[in-house]
Amino acid sequence: LVFYYWNREWNAAKMQQLDEFLAKGSGIVSLHSACIGNPDPLALTERIGLASESGKTKYLHAPIDLNFVAPTNHPITRGLPDRLFFIDEPYWPLQGDPSKVNVLASVKLDGKDQPIFWTFEKGKGRVFVSVFGHFTWTWEDPLFQILVLRGIRWAGGTDIARLQNLVAIPEPAQAAVSARTSSQ
Repeated sequence: LVFYYWNREWNAAKMQQLDEFLAKGSGIVSLHSACIGNPDPLALTERIGLASESGKTKYLHAPIDLNFVAPTNHPITRGLPDRLFFIDEPYWPLQGDPSKVNVLASVKLDGKDQPIFWTFEKGKGRVFVSVFGHFTWTWEDPLFQILVLRGIRWAGGTDIARLQNLVAIPEPAQAAVSARTSSQ
């Protein structure tokens, strides 16, 4: 189940549906504004790990150095460099307990590492979240596409290697990856 919208009407019935979906071992992918949890962000954190709260969470549109926490240790980030440069919209600080999620990548904002990509497991269910995805150029970026496609496969509990021909970083792109590992 992939969400990419700001659901301003999360309620107990919808949270129960998410709980039932995850309890079956299904996966959820929450992209960009889908991690805004109003009117009850703490209820959403119980389903996706962390959530933004409209009115309390900061955001900006700016060049961002994205730092991968452990790029070789997770199938979603395997093979990617330690840092990538994006222009997108991070949210921070997020509601919830960051120690309950597996942070894949973060950005330094207000002097602290703020989670941007993470995974979360609830019972048999899996969740992948990307705060990034605000601008169309982010969606056109092949490295962002790789992260999202791998996140969808991971959340669905399927073998990411089956996408290898589609999501692998091709050799000619290695130079582009190297060039993007720091801000310009």
